[in-house]
Amino acid sequence: MRVLMPLAVMVLAVMMLACPSLSWAASFSCAKASTPTEKAICADAGLSKLDERLSAAYRDGIKLLSGASPEENEARSAVKADQRAWLGERNACGADTACLRTAYERRVAVLTFHPDPGAPSPADRFVGKFDYEDFMGITAMALRDGRVAVSVSGAEPTTAKWVCDFAGIGQLDKAGKLLVGAPDAEGNGLILEAKGASTVEIPDHPANRAASSNWCGMNGTFMRAYRSTK
Repeated sequence: MRVLMPLAVMVLAVMMLACPSLSWAASFSCAKASTPTEKAICADAGLSKLDERLSAAYRDGIKLLSGASPEENEARSAVKADQRAWLGERNACGADTACLRTAYERRVAVLTFHPDPGAPSPADRFVGKFDYEDFMGITAMALRDGRVAVSVSGAEPTTAKWVCDFAGIGQLDKAGKLLVGAPDAEGNGLILEAKGASTVEIPDHPANRAASSNWCGMNGTFMRAYRSTK
């Protein structure tokens, strides 16, 4: 006995064959795509996948840039503002798929804690993920204005009797050091130094000792040499 396909199912099947882009997911609803850029992304499987990767990287990056310091909201706000500015540049590509692909690849690099390959910066040596013996870490994301969003966190590895947690915006000083927050005797910031191509150090310094006292407690300290995890 023949089973007839319902008319609605037949129509949907024909539509999917005629418009394969409808099956390609993106971080936004392709059914509501209205701009040339959105339509170009939905019509290209590669761009749609890049859009998904970027969306996931953005969410993960915001989570990693956390900290108990007053500067945390500033760091997150700066990344969000950075993303809005990037979206404006992306949309300026219109339907140019080559332009969009380049924009996405560069932005995914930034959101996964790598330097922007299209805009080198002296602060790039501080950008990335850095680790000290698996219990302390630095995550640092490049911002479009040359600053860096930074989080430093960790805990005492045996009993967690102390926890370090600080986040803020870093900018280079004249000596090439990265000043995160407002390093001072009150512990409102950190001073980071780049050591070679793969190490970032938070050196023994009065401001770093004060920050350690403020944001670690129980004799915990930020002052260590952190190696790149790349």
